[in-house]
Amino acid sequence: MFNAQRMEADSIKLASDDMQGRVPGSDGHAAAAEYIAAQFEAAGLEPAGDDGTWYQAFEMEGPEGKPVTVRNVLGVIPGNNDEWREQSVVLSAHYDHLGLGWPDAKAGNKGQVHNGADDNASGVAVMLELARTLGKSMEPARAVVFAAFTGEEAGLQGARHY
Repeated sequence: MFNAQRMEADSIKLASDDMQGRVPGSDGHAAAAEYIAAQFEAAGLEPAGDDGTWYQAFEMEGPEGKPVTVRNVLGVIPGNNDEWREQSVVLSAHYDHLGLGWPDAKAGNKGQVHNGADDNASGVAVMLELARTLGKSMEPARAVVFAAFTGEEAGLQGARHY
C-alpha cells in the first residue's frame, strides 16, 4: 500500500529551497541524487549504476554554457528468469529542475528558486514509494530498473544517455 505521508515528505524534501531548484551541476542537484540513492538502498534495491554504484555519470552543458558532470541514479530489482536476463522494465522520473531559471524561465522569474514540486519532485516521490513497496518483496521474471534521470529540463539528456 502506498504511503501518502512518505510521498509528501519526499516531495517536500526534493522541492525545498535547500535543493536550490536542483539545476544540474549545483550542490542541491547533487544532494537530491544522494537522497534518491539513499532511498533506493533503504527500499532494498541493488545499485545499477557505473562500477556497482547508484550513479551513471555523464557530462552535459549546464548553466552559462559550461560543461557539468551529472548523474542519473539507478537501482534495480534483478529478474529471476535466466531466459529473460537481457530484458527489463524501466520505471523512471526526473529529478532535475530549473534552479534559478535555467534553461528557461518566464519573464520576471529568473533568479528565483524554481522548486519543481508539481511534476518532477512529485514524480520522483511516486517512484520512490513504488520502490519501497516492491523492493524487498517482488521477485520479478524480468529486471525492474528504477531510474531517476537528470538533464530532462535541458532536452531529455539523462534518459538519452541511459
